[in-house]
Amino acid sequence: MTVKEETRELTLRQREGRAINAVAELLRRKLSVPNIYLEPPSSVIKADVLAVDRGGAGDLHAVEIKLERDLNPFEGKQPNRSNSTEYNEIYKKFYAKFSEKLKGIHLQVMSMPAHYRYLAIPTKSLDLAIGELGHFGLFPEDGIGRLGIITVTEKGKEPPTAELVIAPERFRVDPAKLKTIEIRFLATSRPDIEVRI
Repeated sequence: MTVKEETRELTLRQREGRAINAVAELLRRKLSVPNIYLEPPSSVIKADVLAVDRGGAGDLHAVEIKLERDLNPFEGKQPNRSNSTEYNEIYKKFYAKFSEKLKGIHLQVMSMPAHYRYLAIPTKSLDLAIGELGHFGLFPEDGIGRLGIITVTEKGKEPPTAELVIAPERFRVDPAKLKTIEIRFLATSRPDIEVRI
């Protein structure tokens, strides 16, 4: 029996799921015996991937993934570049909207109760995002910690890849929030990915 191969585009949810797996694989390789949770309950921590180093007894690494839907300048509508006035007007409107979105994303990621915090974005959005993040920084106000940046490269039918482009530095975490995560989630939940030794 011959099966006709259809070329259908992946849904946004499927693309997000593939990006989550790529980021989880990056953390699995980077950390020492990690326990990795995919999309933990938002009541515990608002992150797409949560990894706990050293077999669940170490530091928390939280990653928020934002694909083009969140960062695309023109949201699927490419302006006419030959009309520079129209292009400039559309780009100004986009940039104001993009800047506002990125500020909200930045605030959410910087407030995650994790020792290491990451923002994962499409590779093609890196320059624009880093340019804008420069205005309000990769560092918290108290100066302790640095936001890590991961790029996700989609490769069509091949699995996407994730690459760490800016290494994170350890953040200070509120002990009460950390205890809540440990008691309400880590003590009672089985990781989606764990390294057996």
